[in-house]
Amino acid sequence: MEGKVKLKTSMIVEATMKVRLSQSPSLFYLKETPVIPFFPYLLFLTSQNNQHSNMALLLPRLLFFLCCLPITIFISQVSAANNDQKFHFFCDDTNDQGTYTTDSTYHTNLNTLLSTLISNTEIHYGFYNFTHGENTDKVYAIGLCRGDIKQDECRRCLNGSRANLTDLCPNKKEVIGWYEDEKCMLRYSPRLIFGKMEDGKPTYYAKSQKNATNLDEFNKDVNELLLDLSRRAASGDSRVKYAANSTVGSEVIYGLVQCTPDLDESECFDCLNRSIDRIPIDCCKDKTGGRVVRPSCNMRFETSHKFYGDPAFVPPGPPPPPPPGTTPYTVLIN
Repeated sequence: MEGKVKLKTSMIVEATMKVRLSQSPSLFYLKETPVIPFFPYLLFLTSQNNQHSNMALLLPRLLFFLCCLPITIFISQVSAANNDQKFHFFCDDTNDQGTYTTDSTYHTNLNTLLSTLISNTEIHYGFYNFTHGENTDKVYAIGLCRGDIKQDECRRCLNGSRANLTDLCPNKKEVIGWYEDEKCMLRYSPRLIFGKMEDGKPTYYAKSQKNATNLDEFNKDVNELLLDLSRRAASGDSRVKYAANSTVGSEVIYGLVQCTPDLDESECFDCLNRSIDRIPIDCCKDKTGGRVVRPSCNMRFETSHKFYGDPAFVPPGPPPPPPPGTTPYTVLIN
């Protein structure tokens, strides 16, 4: 009788990194994917005639899988840690802005700049635009936190983004990343990036896999909500250009838009409007959730949950008018 071998295999879910190539720097994002069973368990081996030959054939395969096991587990753990952070980044793979040498003046200026930005406790509205250095060693940096992220959480988010960017994009002069599901954005560059609307590349889109119902009404409600939020955000001041709200139509829709507040009102609205225009083209048409994320602005809508909290910073309003029947006056003191 022939020897019979029964193997029990296990399946793991491994977080892996997928690269999407485009004309712009590469977009990296993480997702969970099933992988091939990697660890066979030997339950039993019965044989009357060929027991030794069957075992001799099996042992090399078993040893191979056992040797690969620590490597597989290590890769899975590292990838899963990054996946929890929901981190998207671009490393200037076309090398338009060049690279710096470790321990160079540019490297020192970059480290000083990022440390200064993250340690700042005076800014409480979530927008940082700092520069450090001179001439070809000058570095510009922008940090932007989502409008509902408070100061301490904002700084933690930016610090985490800094650690990832300098590790994943070593020696690149121009880098940008969105950390913890767009709770914050951090970018740096040797070129002037303040007050410039950049709504092209790098850009990334994301969408729900679920289709909405009552599509005509749903798409109309999404468009109207995001346009209204865009007008409100664009009217903000140089500290905050952010708006979030919900609408009830065919179903509850939650929306959020934000610009870097160094843009003027028309630039902010234009950036967001162009993002909304992408919804039916290549973003998230007919889907119950979607987002378009750019260096100068981002927009997002969802139906599954309210993904934002109360505003972290509310600019003070104008002073109240004087009571009726009174005349304001000024006292001059010599």
